[in-house]
Amino acid sequence: MRKTALVTGATRGIGKVIALALGRAGFSVIVTGRTMAANTGRHDGMGGVAVPGSVEETVAEIEATDGTAYGLRLDLGDRASIDAAVKAGLERFGRIDLLVNNGIYQGPSVMQKILDVDLADAERATMGNFVNQFHLSRLVLKAMIQQGGGRMIFMSTLSSVEPTKGNNGLFYTAPKAAFNRIPDYINFEHSADGISAFLIEPGFTMTDTLRAAWGDAASDVGLGTQAREPEETARTVVWLATHEDAPRFAGAKLINAPDFFCDSRIALPE
Repeated sequence: MRKTALVTGATRGIGKVIALALGRAGFSVIVTGRTMAANTGRHDGMGGVAVPGSVEETVAEIEATDGTAYGLRLDLGDRASIDAAVKAGLERFGRIDLLVNNGIYQGPSVMQKILDVDLADAERATMGNFVNQFHLSRLVLKAMIQQGGGRMIFMSTLSSVEPTKGNNGLFYTAPKAAFNRIPDYINFEHSADGISAFLIEPGFTMTDTLRAAWGDAASDVGLGTQAREPEETARTVVWLATHEDAPRFAGAKLINAPDFFCDSRIALPE
């Protein structure tokens, strides 16, 4: 039986690369995001600068390599769209074996200083990057329990657990710190139901979104850290999604995705 994965934020960046990798690995991929059509993407946290990618383009790339994909709109700021996407995905494929919580809310507050944050936008950031991600996870969790198991990947950031030193604002890192607890509780309460949830972080990764938003200054976002490639994180996600030994890595520990195989002393997949 072909397994099904739902990937949020799969229009561009790491999420798109993960969706493509899962398609190559044999998953039917539910590709979700806000940008449905090509040449319409905008980065809300950067004043609406144009960014590449769309749901339709990711679906087309998966299908071009004989994969199976289904594109759906899912906006983490719009709970009704979350409900509709999960419902439509389950109606199309009958199950969701993997949830990749990769998408994030990217309003202006995620980069602002404390005194500059509008309270209403702080609330939107908290809803989009914590409460609604919990809601999505719980919807999929219910389906996974009924079908007898599943796996979830939660994409976080090192800045959510370290002292502040970078370009991210409080309302990026604080909701992410709360988000980090969701997989821990899922494992604690539902590992006996065959559910495994993993918390990972990609490190500073050079993506098409960064290049579009920052231009020549994109490399400076890493504050001197060497940029990693999205494919490194995607490789780890595929292994965690498919390998029989993966559940031993489920838990509260934040996994460095690009260095996972080296850190865990696991041979790189061919």
